[in-house]
Formats: sequence, C-alpha cells, structure tokens
Amino acid sequence: MSMQVVPFDGGVEEFHQPFNDLTYLEPGDTQPIPGRVQGVYITTHPDTAEPLAAILERWFATRPEVDVVDYGTSDKQHLGFVLLEWSECAIDRMFIDILNGEASVGDYTLYGRDL
Repeated sequence: MSMQVVPFDGGVEEFHQPFNDLTYLEPGDTQPIPGRVQGVYITTHPDTAEPLAAILERWFATRPEVDVVDYGTSDKQHLGFVLLEWSECAIDRMFIDILNGEASVGDYTLYGRDL
C-alpha cells in the first residue's frame, strides 16, 4: 500500500483562523523537560512554507524556548515543510490543536531528542 501526502494547492491567502488573526501565541500549560528538546515537523504546500514560517516566528517571538529551526521543501517529493523545536519544555497543546484544525497543514509529526 502506497501513501502520499497531498497538501492543499493554495497560497498564503488559504490560511484559516487563527493563523491570520494571532499576533503571538501565549505560553500554554507546557511541562518542563530538562535536557530534552521536543519538535514538530510540519508539511505543507511548497509555496506556503516560507510564509508559514514567518507567521510562526511572529507567534513565538516572545518565547525564547521555541525556535523555528528551518523551512523549505523536501528533497524527494518537494513538499513544503517547517521545523520547530521547544527547548527543555513540552510543545504547547494549543499549538497542536491549531495544527489539527488548519487546512493548509498537510501533516505533521512530533519528535523528541536529547540536548
């Protein structure tokens, strides 16, 4: 069985609420995780990766523990991606809820690693 990620085919104007409305994302109930990083790898349309990264950088501008690590296109299928990491704390549950409801997000995966 073959699986393909088929992201939406729109551009920046396709972002839904709250992507277009939020100025920043307040810290939620994040649990400290000393010595660990949690990250999220988001796939999207190639034309959307850069504007999405800019939105997320704005959201997390006051959150030094959150870093937009990279964005661009994948090598094989040329999907857009954005990579974020939370240093020594858990990923905000509200952020995951937003990703689940956002049509421009084709898929995402969470990961953890040691510092």
